[in-house]
Amino acid sequence: MSRKELWSGRFRKQLDPGALKFTSSPEDALLFRYDIAGSIAHAMGLERAGIIGPKELKTLVGGLRNIYGRFSADPEKILSGEEDVHMAVERKLTEMHPGSGPRLHTGRSRNDQVALDLRLYSREGIVRLLASLMALEKTILSVCRKHISAPLPSYTHLQRAQPVYLSHYYLAHFWRFMRDIQRLQRVFDALNTSPLGAGAIAGSSLPLEPSFTSSLLGFSGPFDNSIDASSDRDFCLDTVHACVMAALHLSAIAEEIVLWSTAEFGYVSLPDALSTGSSLMPHKKNPDLAELVRGKCGSVTGNFVSMVVSAKGLPLGYSRDLQELKKPLFESIEEVSSMAGTVSEMVSGISFNTGRMAENASDQLSFSVEAVDGLVRSGMPFREAHGAVGKAVAESIEKGISLGAVMRKSWPDIVFPESAGEAIEMRLSHGGSSLASVRKQITASSGEMARARKWMESRSRLMAAVDLLLGGK
Repeated sequence: MSRKELWSGRFRKQLDPGALKFTSSPEDALLFRYDIAGSIAHAMGLERAGIIGPKELKTLVGGLRNIYGRFSADPEKILSGEEDVHMAVERKLTEMHPGSGPRLHTGRSRNDQVALDLRLYSREGIVRLLASLMALEKTILSVCRKHISAPLPSYTHLQRAQPVYLSHYYLAHFWRFMRDIQRLQRVFDALNTSPLGAGAIAGSSLPLEPSFTSSLLGFSGPFDNSIDASSDRDFCLDTVHACVMAALHLSAIAEEIVLWSTAEFGYVSLPDALSTGSSLMPHKKNPDLAELVRGKCGSVTGNFVSMVVSAKGLPLGYSRDLQELKKPLFESIEEVSSMAGTVSEMVSGISFNTGRMAENASDQLSFSVEAVDGLVRSGMPFREAHGAVGKAVAESIEKGISLGAVMRKSWPDIVFPESAGEAIEMRLSHGGSSLASVRKQITASSGEMARARKWMESRSRLMAAVDLLLGGK
């Protein structure tokens, strides 16, 4: 190497080029924005502590903003030949301002620096993912309102269970994704603590004020323990775990699209723009996007597993193993955001074959629970009623007559539904499938969406601190 590393004072030989390549972190390009903002906040903290003067602060802030302006469009350029983004920024700043640049790292370590950058990245990444999930939720609610009273069979064990409305079915997806949204909100609020000032592991003997820099960066407060602050990556694992849960739910709705678009089901048809063909069979229309969403869930889950293994058994304090958590964190947030956007497009573009759904939902065998409930209301014990209806089902199948006809023959006074709609409307319990319940759910879901938007607005104001430090408005 033709130049020394900025940490090489106690070494007699320069770092081996192979070792530099092995230890380098090319994915740091995604941290460039946050490293500049964190460095500006740190410089302001140094000036507040009296370690540098106002003139030097102006030089450092101006230099850092200059570097951001020059390289923000392509941060990989500044990383060429560097170990990480922290060294790259400091070296470029020192080249520009040889007198002031070397003072920037005073009271700071790459340990608290990277912990800071990752928290800043995670905050914005979570908000991007939340925006994608909320757009999907809006699309799901649109489907619910459009098909509020369209009946279809529900399924357990992939066998027809009881008829429900399509709106009730898709509201189940809505509540799943709302849990994902709330889970990500909790992760955001838990990670919104600044580690800047923790140093390598033990804090600093300089009169730094972590609460000051924490405020500058829009955090809720500074760390409580310097060792924990510099080595903690719980928030990375929490973020990716939340991504895994969202990916599982995205995979489930994608699997449903794959299944329902088969000729055997025939419940949905995807638009041509979201389908692909076969290189051999001209008649094929394949749900490749849904299949890829389903497949990418495995990749995101693998990311979480790799992170757990990398973090397992590490002693307190920073270890270089933690570098391996960055790439899966970055990939998971971006992947799941893309998956959510793709699923939203598919759900928005789907044509539902409500006639086919209604036809399959009208099978009277799926009204068997209503028959049992009718006998229970007449005074028969449930287990006895269950057995009686089971025998009626067997007779219906063997003789090829409707379950309603069998039930009326033996119990002419019980109420037995004549249609899927009648069966659905008999279920008036809380959270059930009746139209009244569906309407309550839609009202409640609209309230949840409003609360989520309000949360996003408040956290976006916190994150605006980064833009202000970078010279924005």
